[in-house]
Amino acid sequence: MAEKKPKKQRPVSPVNGQPLPEGKIIQAGEEARELGRKGGLKSAEVRAARKTLREELLALLGQDITAKDGRQMKTQTAISASMIKQALAGSTKAYEIIRDTIGEKPIDKIMVSEVDQKTIDEVEQMIMGEPEPEAPEDKPAGEGNADQRTGG
Repeated sequence: MAEKKPKKQRPVSPVNGQPLPEGKIIQAGEEARELGRKGGLKSAEVRAARKTLREELLALLGQDITAKDGRQMKTQTAISASMIKQALAGSTKAYEIIRDTIGEKPIDKIMVSEVDQKTIDEVEQMIMGEPEPEAPEDKPAGEGNADQRTGG
């Protein structure tokens, strides 16, 4: 009787212990470089397609369209009017998008315990665009007045 060859076992994944799929395993060398090059080219192609989509959307937003009532308007205007209509009908998502788009999104505050309140106040002043408190006029800042930021 002819002896059967033992079936070759597939390599096992070090991550999950499952056998790796059938196929060619590429370790290194010219073939790996070529596959890496092809992957890089495909990635560049995808990035270019995304850029093209952005450009197409910007162009479409600037085009004139005819509204249902016959008025001519820009696509962007029609979309904005639709968002406002949805917000007025009670859509909180539409309201949030409008609010955030016009720059009125509330600031999320995260308190870090190692930072003192005075530093937090200064950062909030910078973010909100509020002017910093000025040094008293009777003495220049360097003559006997402690630096307000260091508290000393």
